Amino acid sequence: MDRCPIPKITHFFSMNDLVMKPVPVLHREYTGAVEQYFHTLFPNRKRTVLADTEPVPLPVDIEVLYPTTEEPFYVIHTLGMSATPMTYPEGTESSEVRESYSELCLMLPSDWPFAHDRILAMGEQAAWPLRMIRDLAKFPHAHHLWMSYGFILPNSESNEPFTTESDLCGVLMVQFDGELGELTLDDGIIIQLLMPVLLYADELEAYDRLGPDALIERILDCTHESFLLDLHRSHVAQGLLK
Repeated sequence: MDRCPIPKITHFFSMNDLVMKPVPVLHREYTGAVEQYFHTLFPNRKRTVLADTEPVPLPVDIEVLYPTTEEPFYVIHTLGMSATPMTYPEGTESSEVRESYSELCLMLPSDWPFAHDRILAMGEQAAWPLRMIRDLAKFPHAHHLWMSYGFILPNSESNEPFTTESDLCGVLMVQFDGELGELTLDDGIIIQLLMPVLLYADELEAYDRLGPDALIERILDCTHESFLLDLHRSHVAQGLLK
């Protein structure tokens, strides 16, 4: 397995504008359990871990599991988001402070245009989804927020696209049922596995009207039930904002 350093690069979700402070890394040992869990779910794959060289507010590495003949898609997931719990703020829904542990995953088609198939670099143009989920994993720790199913976030206040190749400019967090939805550790802690589904600006605007379930259903109807990232899928909120 290759381990590659990550060069200094521009961040998503306005993270460049935030002065971030380190948060305590309480459970770095969870990273190994998460890594092994993904190896079990997606066995016999070549893999690469891209180490985080900007470990603020906490270090989040990215593992890339390469496509296989049987499963022709990349699996990208974070390693380190769960090292510190997210805390649900007091006074919102309950007087008790609750904690949650999460990691993120993403699936890319096998023909994703990485510059070098065997030596990935976080700074290359096509690696922006890797940078995106790393910044997304740090976002709740930087802002002391709770991230779970239905969480929605634009890339910026002006809905700046993630890439010049597409108008996708925000994310909606989803969670699968079953093995790809969570893992339970030996100490009883449950780590939620969340996947960002990328949205267009009109879909971000229509979220309040549709809600997460209906919006995801519309997207899956458009993608033939596939969660692979499609930069050029059709808009699914057209006509709702008139």
